[in-house]
Amino acid sequence: MGSDEVGTHKRWMSLRADVLEPRVASFNGQVIKSTGDGLLLEFGDPVDAISFALDTQHYLAEISPDGGDALQLRMSANVGDIIAESDDIYGDGVNIAARLQEFAGPGGIVISGAIHDQVKDHLRYQAADLGFLTLKNIERRIRAFKIAHQGLRPPTISVAHALKPSVAVLPLQMLGLDPKDTYLSQGIIHDIVASLAGIRELFVVSSTSTLGFNDPAVDPATICHRLGVRYLVTGTLTRQGEQLRLRVQLIDVDTRSMLWTNQYEASIAQLFNVQGEIATNIAYALLPHIHISELKHAERKIPQSMNAYDLVLQGMYRLYRLGHDDMIAARVLFERALQYDPQYAAAYALMAKWYILHIGEGHSTDFKSDSEEALRLAARALEFEPSDPVALAIFGHINSFLFAAYDRALDAFDRAIWGTPNSAIAWSLSASTYCYLGDGPRAVARASYGISLSPLDPYAYFYQSALTNAHYTNETFDDAVHWGTKVMAAAPRFAANLRLLAASLVAAGSLERAREVGAAHMRIDPSFSVEKYCTWYPIKQPDRLALLAERLIEAGLPR
Repeated sequence: MGSDEVGTHKRWMSLRADVLEPRVASFNGQVIKSTGDGLLLEFGDPVDAISFALDTQHYLAEISPDGGDALQLRMSANVGDIIAESDDIYGDGVNIAARLQEFAGPGGIVISGAIHDQVKDHLRYQAADLGFLTLKNIERRIRAFKIAHQGLRPPTISVAHALKPSVAVLPLQMLGLDPKDTYLSQGIIHDIVASLAGIRELFVVSSTSTLGFNDPAVDPATICHRLGVRYLVTGTLTRQGEQLRLRVQLIDVDTRSMLWTNQYEASIAQLFNVQGEIATNIAYALLPHIHISELKHAERKIPQSMNAYDLVLQGMYRLYRLGHDDMIAARVLFERALQYDPQYAAAYALMAKWYILHIGEGHSTDFKSDSEEALRLAARALEFEPSDPVALAIFGHINSFLFAAYDRALDAFDRAIWGTPNSAIAWSLSASTYCYLGDGPRAVARASYGISLSPLDPYAYFYQSALTNAHYTNETFDDAVHWGTKVMAAAPRFAANLRLLAASLVAAGSLERAREVGAAHMRIDPSFSVEKYCTWYPIKQPDRLALLAERLIEAGLPR
């Protein structure tokens, strides 16, 4: 309209008269009214409505396959009761349909979960789950799907606003407390919500939105539908004299299962000092269980119905298994995720991490090219999410690990931790940079704090391996052996850990055991040589790098 108002209006009127209105009639619908640059349509049958949308978008794509100057339409649909007048229809259902349109994008179709449930068994189409959306002037969050005709490319979506795991924290049930003690419960809930909200991987409903759900008799599924979330945090607060006991549990309402529960105790006098710490502990204890639950949800889907978020979850799971076939599968899954959503920062960041492991585990045949690609991908992630702690931490680690750019790495870690003080990956990966610099005490402190933030993470061995390196750097070799052995038990194919464990065992005087670990390493990476490894491993001080080389050779790794 901005460049050719008259011409665009003529094209729009022609499209209406020649294409849209005849098709509406052929699918048993009617045009209720024009909204200027749009149309409000009504169909008696949801199948007819979605058939019209799919068929029309497919036709428009076929007559102008490259987009060209053709007008592109955004469509959205909902099903529900309406208030009908002679020349218009009203109601909540109409409002939802109108609000969904902003998520469709040019040439796209977005439908509510309500209409998807009614038509999915009757029509064949490609669907991407948008999760629960917050729509303007709609009180509850609405489940939505972006769909496309089978003959078109799969619908692309941005996961940033929609597909994060969604959590609500309900008011604590107070057992044995006076009503005047309600402030204790509310203070703890506000802190838990604040801690969860600091985790960028989650969508967290505000505490003010949940205060009304304080009746334990209300079905959790009803609460989740109202709030538009999958997970509920519930709990009780009990008082015995001056002692308080807080019991918290995490519920997956989709499967009606309790994923996690724990108990905390403090005196009333202590509560204000420790409630923030308790809230942080709860938040970071929940996260790995939510990750596992989300992965199981993704695994239950057929491959064609997976969206970018599902694909990244699957890729992350395969990546951390470290096997050759798993690494190949992980890369394919991340690439598919980026095809669905070319602006998905997490997929870029994890592709960059794939290159870190590809190089670190001895699979790369072109160190320079692979290092540059890792840096490009990490930088790309930050273009879309400049303050994401995971992207910043991976960007920092690539700079120090692959380019020995220690200052640039530390700046990225500082930005990650300043924005998200409880980011386990930022604390743990920053420990590695301090290892390369030779600062053992600081490396140990950072790696230890990283583990404390994510003690239940199913991939905790990646954080624990930072402690192997940190204690080796700190020359506390017995501790390095302890952590290296622990990681080896959890991830026996993690070659980077085996190298540090072998060197630590040599330093601790356990030569026979060091050679056993060295032999295990060579079974995983038979082309390894100490000389080649030391040409790029980024220890800053030459004498420390030479000492590591000597210890690896003594452990039986080839010169």
